[in-house]
Amino acid sequence: MQLKTTRSFMVIIVLILGMVSQSCVGYKDLVTFNAIDDVPENLISDSTIQVTPNPGFKEYRIKPYDQLLIKINAFDGSTEEFLNREFGVAQGTPNTRNLPEDVYFRSISVSDSGTITLPLLEEISVGGLTTLELKAKLDESYKPYLRFVSTNVKIANMRVTVLGEVTDPGVHYLYQERNTILDAIGLAGDFTQFGNRKRIRMIRLTEEGSKTVFLNLSRPEFATTEFFYVQPHDLIYVEPLKAKSFDVSSESVGLIFSAISVGALLVNLIIK
Repeated sequence: MQLKTTRSFMVIIVLILGMVSQSCVGYKDLVTFNAIDDVPENLISDSTIQVTPNPGFKEYRIKPYDQLLIKINAFDGSTEEFLNREFGVAQGTPNTRNLPEDVYFRSISVSDSGTITLPLLEEISVGGLTTLELKAKLDESYKPYLRFVSTNVKIANMRVTVLGEVTDPGVHYLYQERNTILDAIGLAGDFTQFGNRKRIRMIRLTEEGSKTVFLNLSRPEFATTEFFYVQPHDLIYVEPLKAKSFDVSSESVGLIFSAISVGALLVNLIIK
């Protein structure tokens, strides 16, 4: 009886240790770019380990339902002020806030047919243009009405959604022309301890429909793909590691060891 009870107790201990080992996350799984080969032991600060070709930045092209911020600069003060009031950027009353809702109500929405309606110009086609191409088009269109006109065009909906195993999941706004997927993950507070860097799912809206790709951030080669730079409306999902299902937090560890202590006490009482 005593031998059988002791064996049962040992089986329980082995099973618990197996669960704990399953929950452990390996060091390499916690490091981005962990697949760089041949890192020298005597690494110095200016050692070049690997050069990854840049894929080149592709200018974002305006799509239906985008939001645009347009500002007019010209010598004709009265007309310029009128137009900027129409665009929600009146001179002399700078908007000190830059909240998403403020940007939304000050922006111009692109219609489903890829057009916008502007004062004096009425309807103008903008779909498929970059912001620089639209600026040139507006400069030329406003020449009959303004002297030395120069427009400024920005994409107002420069935002990405980052979900999954990141510290701060949600919608994050980007205020640069070029933003990488690492910038987006950085804005989301970086990976959690269970973030799977080998399976980053990105969903991107294209003219053909939504495109889903998987990126492996353990290999530097992902930086050579077209998905290295994020675009408005991109959705980034960081999948969890399998160890997440065996998540041993400080609370669960305490419960496990409490169970071991109780089991050991019961076995000790039975033996006696």
